Amino acid sequence: MFLPGARSSAGFPSPADDYLEKTLDLNELLISNKVATFFMRVEGDSLKPSGIRHGDMLIVDRSINATHGKIVVAVVSGELVIRRVESRDGQLVLTSDDASVKHEVIDGEEIQIWGVATSSVHVL
Repeated sequence: MFLPGARSSAGFPSPADDYLEKTLDLNELLISNKVATFFMRVEGDSLKPSGIRHGDMLIVDRSINATHGKIVVAVVSGELVIRRVESRDGQLVLTSDDASVKHEVIDGEEIQIWGVATSSVHVL
């Protein structure tokens, strides 16, 4: 009797058969809070030394607090930017790996944090 999808080994079974992993779900791997997550395409190379390059896709979570060392998406004077948060002299400051980019103090009025970047997807 023919069984569609049934397999029969004509030789020794592969030792790797016992070590097969489950399928890879990128949503499960990269997104911890679906309702608070959005994606953003990176323009520019100001964070290239941190591994974030022009054309990368950032995964951003709005539910994570912007603390020292986190990379965030923020609105600065009406412009959407990607910067690192640093704590300096008791204040939170937005910085960049590019020394020519002006540092901005997070004061709550002119700067709004939209979310914290959790991953960067880079196509080779």
